[in-house]
Amino acid sequence: MKEVKRTARVIAVASGKGGAGKTNISVNLAVALARLGRRTMLVDCDVGLANADILLGVESEHSIADVALKDRALADVACSGPGGMMLVPGHSGLGLGGGLGETARAGLAAAFRPYARDMDDVIVDTGGGLAGEGLSLVSASDLVLVVLTSEPTSFVDAYALVKALALRHGCSRFAVITNRVAHDADGLALFKRFERVVEQFLPVHLDHLGSIPEDAYLRDAVFAKRCCVEAFPSAPASTAFARLARRLSRLDLPSLPGGHTFFGLEALHGAD
Repeated sequence: MKEVKRTARVIAVASGKGGAGKTNISVNLAVALARLGRRTMLVDCDVGLANADILLGVESEHSIADVALKDRALADVACSGPGGMMLVPGHSGLGLGGGLGETARAGLAAAFRPYARDMDDVIVDTGGGLAGEGLSLVSASDLVLVVLTSEPTSFVDAYALVKALALRHGCSRFAVITNRVAHDADGLALFKRFERVVEQFLPVHLDHLGSIPEDAYLRDAVFAKRCCVEAFPSAPASTAFARLARRLSRLDLPSLPGGHTFFGLEALHGAD
């Protein structure tokens, strides 16, 4: 495959389990990045329960499935969202993996590849869990953002996710967002506990991107079908998302081969 010269940084948002707040973080972080003037696209690849469009209050007749299976142009599927970001809506139940034929994969690759030059940040909302196809998608990025909460199951499952990505896919650098914490100090303490366990047993490096506080406004935004940074810009969570977006925009993030792989869609072949 001809390598694409790109400006886009491919950033996968992942968690070891469902319910960690991964999609809420993907949505709000994408909008916060766009508000900084960055050309941002959010790709909803959570094929089990695609709902980024609902959290953004965006309605679309089409989804990424139409690009993959119906040869529809990505420009006809992508929607404009808050702050000028773009959304490629997901489709629940579509397995973007071994079930797609060569023609469909080639169509996806051709559809996404031009955006490698037109975007600054491509945020990929991935499915939770350790399925082979999902891990391949997560690993095919320039940076993996792991969402971690204080729940014991979240801690254990996040460790399992990092272990699988490190040992099976060679990922060596991760950024961690601690979610639903009482204070920044609690988030940092949670990260430090996670870092001690992970770096003791795995050949990886972790960075703490920051924390999102427990905030009732996040729940209110979900019920309003709007992202928190748009609906409640002064809320504690919105302030935290803006801070995370600034940190992420300044992060020295060299383009890795995996980012090219994502735009070539090899990661969506279902290879483990």
